[in-house]
Amino acid sequence: MSVGYERWQGPVADAADPLLALCRSIFPDFTDSYLLDRLPRLTDPMLWLAVEGGEWQGFKLGYRRGGDMLYSWLGGVTPELRGRGVAAELMRRQHADAAACGYRLVETRTRAANNPMIVLNLRQGFHVAGFETDARGIPVVIQRKELASPQA
Repeated sequence: MSVGYERWQGPVADAADPLLALCRSIFPDFTDSYLLDRLPRLTDPMLWLAVEGGEWQGFKLGYRRGGDMLYSWLGGVTPELRGRGVAAELMRRQHADAAACGYRLVETRTRAANNPMIVLNLRQGFHVAGFETDARGIPVVIQRKELASPQA
């Protein structure tokens, strides 16, 4: 089966239930409140989905942070589809869409132990912009990327 990609068109709150199910299948020890508490407060959310066989198999969720920055907050791919370029394609689509919407930068934060995501970000043109420790004491790498202007 081939993977299709689509941008969610409705209110992002309407995607909460399927997103929760997907997060539980992707992230060990996922806490529902991590998504549910933040989802209603996102400014200009942008949700991209990877769909296979009618089922959501991956996603990339970002939102506006400031005038020209998209914060790429949360995303992942089910274990069955990892290693097939799905995360990279979701990122490519998110960034192209963000540039078309007038964003100049994308920023993301990744747990320092998540080497596959950090490497993927670096391969996609991000640079390391900082390092912090989150509220739980977990080291986090901050990465940023300047977006190319959309072609006229």
